[in-house]
Order: sequence, then C-alpha cells, then structure tokens
Amino acid sequence: MEHKPISKKVTYIYFSFVGVLFVFCCLTGRELARKGNLQWTTTYTVGTLLLSLAAGIVLGTVICKAVWLLTERQSGNLMSERDSKTQSRKGWIYRSSQGAFYACSLFLITLAWLPSYLAYYPAICAYDFPVQLAQISLHEYVDHHPIAHTLLIRLFMKLGERVLGSVNDGIACFAALQLLFLAAVLAYGMLLLKRFRVRTVWIVGMQLLSMLYPFHWYMSISITKDTIFTGFFLLQIFALLVLLLEERRESGWKRTDVLLFLSSVGMILFRNNGKYAMMVLLVIELLALWKGKSTRGLMGRLFIVSIAAFLMGNVLLAGLFRVTDARQGDRREMLSVPIQQLARCMLYHGGVGILPEDDGTMREEDADMIRRFLADESYRFYQADFADPVKRHVNTSAALGEAGGFIKTYLHLFAQYPGDYVNAVLLLDAGYLYPEDESHAYVNQVDYAPGKGYAQTRWAENEIAQYGFHKASKWEWLHERLEQWAEDNGHLKLPIVKYMLVPGTFLWAYLLLAGVFMIKRVRMCLPLSLVLGYYITMLLGPVVQLRYIYPVMVMMPFLALLGIADRDETDSNKGREHEEI
Repeated sequence: MEHKPISKKVTYIYFSFVGVLFVFCCLTGRELARKGNLQWTTTYTVGTLLLSLAAGIVLGTVICKAVWLLTERQSGNLMSERDSKTQSRKGWIYRSSQGAFYACSLFLITLAWLPSYLAYYPAICAYDFPVQLAQISLHEYVDHHPIAHTLLIRLFMKLGERVLGSVNDGIACFAALQLLFLAAVLAYGMLLLKRFRVRTVWIVGMQLLSMLYPFHWYMSISITKDTIFTGFFLLQIFALLVLLLEERRESGWKRTDVLLFLSSVGMILFRNNGKYAMMVLLVIELLALWKGKSTRGLMGRLFIVSIAAFLMGNVLLAGLFRVTDARQGDRREMLSVPIQQLARCMLYHGGVGILPEDDGTMREEDADMIRRFLADESYRFYQADFADPVKRHVNTSAALGEAGGFIKTYLHLFAQYPGDYVNAVLLLDAGYLYPEDESHAYVNQVDYAPGKGYAQTRWAENEIAQYGFHKASKWEWLHERLEQWAEDNGHLKLPIVKYMLVPGTFLWAYLLLAGVFMIKRVRMCLPLSLVLGYYITMLLGPVVQLRYIYPVMVMMPFLALLGIADRDETDSNKGREHEEI
C-alpha cells in the first residue's frame, strides 16, 4: 500500500478486464431477461465473448484514460488549489465546531426519517421477524439468524411488557433507537466529510441524500439484523478511512482504533457472513503488511486491531451460542449456487418431463444423486432468481455423507452442461450483475402477497398477532402512500435516478472506484476489501434483496468522496488537531 500509483499498464489492464465483465453481464443479462435461457452453442459463445472483449476493452480503455487525464490535471493544479483552499472552504460548515455540525446533521437526518417511523408505528416487522419471534417464544434459538439480534428483540419485548405496557411499544422503542443509531452513523460520515475538507457542495449534497434517500425511510425502521449490521459496517469502514488518511503511527490506542475494534465485533455479531468479509480484510492487510515497506507500521497496527476484533467477535458468538443453548442452523445456505445449478440441470436434462426443453441426457447415477440431495423432487419448485423454494427441501446430509460422490457428480455435470451452470448463476445474481434487471423487485411476489416488493413492508399478521403485535400507524395517510410506492416498486419508474436505487449499479461502481483508487491513492483499496468480502457472500447467496445490498448502497458515496478527496500530506498532519468523536 504505497503512496505511488500502480503503473499505467496495470491500470489499463484492470479497467479493460472490468469493462469486459460489464459488457458480458449486460449482454447475457438482457438475453436471459428476454428468453429465460441461453443456448451456449459455439456460435453464440464465441460471438458473445468476442463482442464482450472488443467493447469491454474499448470501454475500459476510455474510462482509464479519462481517469488518468483528470488525475494528472489535478496534480498539475494542486499547488494553486492548496493556496486557495482556505478561501474555498468558507461558510457555516467550516466555521462551525465539529460538535455543532454533527448535532445539526444528526437532527436533520432524524427529522427527515421521523415521518416514516410515525407512519409505520411501531415498526416494519417483515423479513425474518416472525421466525425470530417463534424462537423467542419456544426458547429454541438457531444461529441461522444472528442470536444477538434475536436476543435484542426479546429484550425490547420484555421492556414493552414490564415497563411500557405492551410489546408493541417495546418494539417501537427498538425501532426508534435503531433509527437513531443509523442516523448517528451517517452524521459521523458527514462529520468526516467536513473534517477531511471535502467541498461544500458535496457535503450539502450528501446531507440531502442522507435525509431523502427513500430506502432509509424503510430500512431504518425495519426490525431486521441488516439495519444494525449496516451501521457497524459503515463505522468499520469510516474507522479504516480515518486511520489510513491520518497515517497514525503513534503507540497507544486512539479512539479510532477502538472504533475500528468495536464496529468490527458488531458487524460479526449481527450478520453471519460478517466474519467472512473480515477474513478477506485480514488477508489484504497481511499482503499490505508484507509488500508495503513504507506503511508497515500502519498496516501492522490495522492488522492487530482487526485480528483482535475478529477473534473477539467469534468468541462472543460462541458464548451466545452456549448461553442460549442454540442449535446450529443447516449449512444449506452456503450451497445456494450448487442447489440452483443442479436443479436447473435436472429440469433441462434429467428426463423429468416438466419442461419441453428437457432432453433426458443425464446419466441415471447423476440423476439419482440429485434426487437424494434435492429431496421430495424439490427441483420441481425451481425459481431462477430465488434459491429458497428448492433449498427448503435440500438434504445436506446426502452431500456431506457422500461427499466424494456428490463432488464427482457435481463436477461431471459441470463438464457436461457448463451452459446450464452459467445460466443458473447469471439468473440467480442478475440483480447484482445487470443494471437493467427488474427480477430483484418481484422475486418475493410469487404468492402475490401485499408488501413484498423490493422494499419489503409485509406484516405477517396471522403469525405475529399471537405475540401481541399490531399495526398502530400514527400517520395513516403517509403510511398508505409509502406502502403504495413500495408495493409498486416505484424506484423502477424513476428515470436516471433509478440507477442509484437498483442493486445492479453498485458492483460496477465499486469496481470502478477501485480502479480510481489504484491511480489516485492505492491505499484506499484496503476498505474496499471489506466490500469485496461482503459481495462474495452475496453472490453466493440465495437471492437478491434490498436488505442485503443496503450496506454497500449507503457506503458508496461516502467512500468515494473520502477516498479521492484532494487532501495533501500537510492536511494529514493538520487533521490530528481535530478531535475525533
């Protein structure tokens, strides 16, 4: 992680590679959305690959050239910009104290989100909430859902019963504190924009975005692990950015080190895949420690804090597991991609007679293995963009008990039907890979139940009413309109703006940002390793959902502005006189 940029040749290769991937995903995503299946004939395969290579290399080269020109022009004007920095950073934002600015930002964000809280009072109780209530009621905890989050729900239910008068008010208190936590994290991000002297226009824009981004109104009050995880995930990356920008090498723990430690522990506790994202960060920190001579002290410090947090997070997870006498969840979640691939192969080649395209060419021993793995002929429930319908019936013991035979079958089918394996992955992850994808918005609407759009708001009244929960909106008019927008997937109807709201934009935005960091400030790629680790778990997951992509949606603009802010080395020293919150 040196100060000097990576060579131009490497950056051109990187941008070209990303360009090829982008074009390939767009070409195949469009065709799959239209046809539902691709025949990977020699002609189609060669044509698609050649077009992806040609268009992708041109696209990547043009973008890389533009980034280099902007960077070099910026470097040439750097001295004059430094001389005029004081004049260009006037106004209340830069005259105000950090405390006043933070309080103002937090107040405005909270005020903007308050109407949705009143509209959905006591909270949006969708997603896994009914399942977690059943665990609490039966005192049978399963770590498929983070135990820490389930215990928090239990705590506020008890608070509601014993202090506030009802579980409804208890969960409303939970939602209010969750809203304040997320708003406080975003306000801290705003404070960092001021502290690292981002231009005023961008600070104002980010304040408005933090207040008005529509998914904040839904996610901030949704009782789901993902909202709390988002707060810790953002704090973790903010702490990394501060430490990288200020290059702290002094001995002794500073408040930002503590923030990095606590936020890392928090993100591990509130999402099961948090530890896997942390593992990627640790690997990149080790590589940076090995390769970066001039930053070895800083990288060593970051690695020590990160590994300590990783170990502490896993120790706490084990402790919660033991205290609650929890059961380990079925690991079928990790097999979502193979499940989809095998189910698709069975439908197209297993001779089961469901699809007219079924050619019945699969070997009987392979089909028999799939039947034992996908129990109850669950391949019949195959849904291209959602693994759960098949996954619910998966017999993981068949794969584990016959691991050798299962792997042999899986690899043999891959060799025989590679196109079906590719189609299964592209369709399952279409929402992440193809910006024009709309399947992400309708994946939960198979049963036509209301409130199951991209922003899920559905109350399972029949399941949770028995625990004392009921809707008690304080602003019914607004509730009806927010419900309508969510139900109709209103984000798809917004021209241009929709690309800030659909999941298919953000992977490419992060890959582009990584290239910019490689040219401008390569050490800023370190926080991106967390995003990379998180994306890997999403791409291997069962479905594209707002709550999964939400953390990287929120983080993207902050990371971009802080990572490429025009801040010279003397600013790094000046920043130390600003106290951290």
